Amino acid sequence: MMIPGLRKSKSNDDVILISHSEIQVIGVSEIDEESVSAGSLKLPRADAEVRYYPGGGRAFVYGWEGNYLAESERIAELEQNVALKNMFNFGTQSKLNLPFFVMAAILVVTIIVLHH
Repeated sequence: MMIPGLRKSKSNDDVILISHSEIQVIGVSEIDEESVSAGSLKLPRADAEVRYYPGGGRAFVYGWEGNYLAESERIAELEQNVALKNMFNFGTQSKLNLPFFVMAAILVVTIIVLHH
């Protein structure tokens, strides 16, 4: 729900990935207490060096080598798949609630006995 007069501003935060041979800058799409999402990556905030831009915004700087980015992409995909699976996982319990039916039967028998 948006309050009239307030607009959601675009984030000035970036993820900066630095390796031995290249530098990549990716805009941040989402931030929570534990992670930073940018593009298809979900990176842990604990691994970042946070720097502040003079004009506002933050840069989450990551040094990376080898499979770090591939593992980060896989973690993001896994979290998305688990979230989607849980989103549609309602009402699938098919266990018979035996105590409920026993109590209901006792209640019905009690009502019949007391009625006569």
